[in-house]
Amino acid sequence: MLKGLTGRKAAEKQNSFARHGVATVLVTAATMALGLLTGILVARTIGPDGRGALTAVLTTVQLLGWLFGMGCGKAVTYALSRNHAAGGRLLSTWTLILLPVAAVAIGVGYLLLPTLLAAQPAETLALARLYLPMIAMALLSELMLGLILGDQDFRSFNALNFLQPAGVAIVYAALWATGRFTVEAAVIVQAAMSTLVLVVATALLVRRHGIGRPDPALGRQTVWYALRTHGDVVGGVITQRLDLLIIPAFLSAAQVGLYALATSLSWLIVSLSGALATVVMPAATRRGQSGRELVLNSLQATFAIGGLLGGGLFVFADIAIGLVYGPSFADSALPLRLLLPGAILYAAASILLNGLYAENRPFTATLANLLGMLVTLAGLLLFLRSGGILAAAIVSTVAYTLVFVTAATLYRRATGLPWRVFLPDPAMLAALPRRLFDKPAPVAPAPVVSPAGPAGQ
Repeated sequence: MLKGLTGRKAAEKQNSFARHGVATVLVTAATMALGLLTGILVARTIGPDGRGALTAVLTTVQLLGWLFGMGCGKAVTYALSRNHAAGGRLLSTWTLILLPVAAVAIGVGYLLLPTLLAAQPAETLALARLYLPMIAMALLSELMLGLILGDQDFRSFNALNFLQPAGVAIVYAALWATGRFTVEAAVIVQAAMSTLVLVVATALLVRRHGIGRPDPALGRQTVWYALRTHGDVVGGVITQRLDLLIIPAFLSAAQVGLYALATSLSWLIVSLSGALATVVMPAATRRGQSGRELVLNSLQATFAIGGLLGGGLFVFADIAIGLVYGPSFADSALPLRLLLPGAILYAAASILLNGLYAENRPFTATLANLLGMLVTLAGLLLFLRSGGILAAAIVSTVAYTLVFVTAATLYRRATGLPWRVFLPDPAMLAALPRRLFDKPAPVAPAPVVSPAGPAGQ
């Protein structure tokens, strides 16, 4: 009977995660739809040059935020998943850690921007410098969202992730309708919505955990975990976005705009099919060894979603880009097709890397993205100037593929699982819709048995 109750509890946990996973995928899909809307507004209003300038400003600051984030999001998620009483102390300790780091990041960004935006107009450089203080907002937002994930509060996490693109889309539409949409206005809107998300997340956490006394011992423990993850974060960011960071220094704004569209469309695959990766790490951490089944099921679901979306985009790339963004973006179709296979594999790799985090193997997870980073950096330096955006797309796909192969090998070694469990299970995929949406059956109470046994009854 105890075995049956344990099995039912495990099934309830699995179905609960499945429902949270579905909610995360649906919210991500809605966010992607809003991203498409804002992308269309940008493309139709300010064209490839304006889109390229906006991409250069936002991407540069975003990358600097990721590079200086120290892996704090993963560290506090893991720590809070293991010890829920540490929320207030994690909040205060890590805020004190991140504030000086943000100041250094802003200073480094100010020095690097002239080189990173060497091929852009002076107006774009000036706007990027004004946007630099948002690095601090990015670092603190990573901390707050990491704590919310550690709370297993996936509803609030999804709501906050939806709030920013929803607000941006509404204000963009209003600016477009009134004829006031410019690159400068778009940057101001992005900054305002990022600040709003940070304020709401901070208020939620302070109400839930309070502000604890800074804890040096907890800080040292979580910083060590964070530093071991930071190589993965840095490698992942460089693997994902180094092309957009380097291209503005070599190619015109129009080429940047064309490639930015291709990468944003291919990244829809990573954002949607890899949405489960966001909730895999805290859920698998709390479940212990039973979380491995959750990781593998999420991996197979990611392949299924990514294959469907990637196949559709590959076939209809020309039609979709021409119809939605206009003929001036027609040259984005081929780079998009080159990026799609790698995007699917990178989404799957993100599941396995988060599985390694749950196994308390953050440095092991780092190795996969470090290899991808090296391939990306070498390939772009060798081929970008001569091959342009097509070379950038090929290099990115090769790097994404290497990250997946390495992640699968490392996860298998860390868990001791056989290779066959990584292969798609047709029965599991067929049952996936039912498992995601069906509620678990209620657990029947155990019958009370008299100590005297049947005879005594």
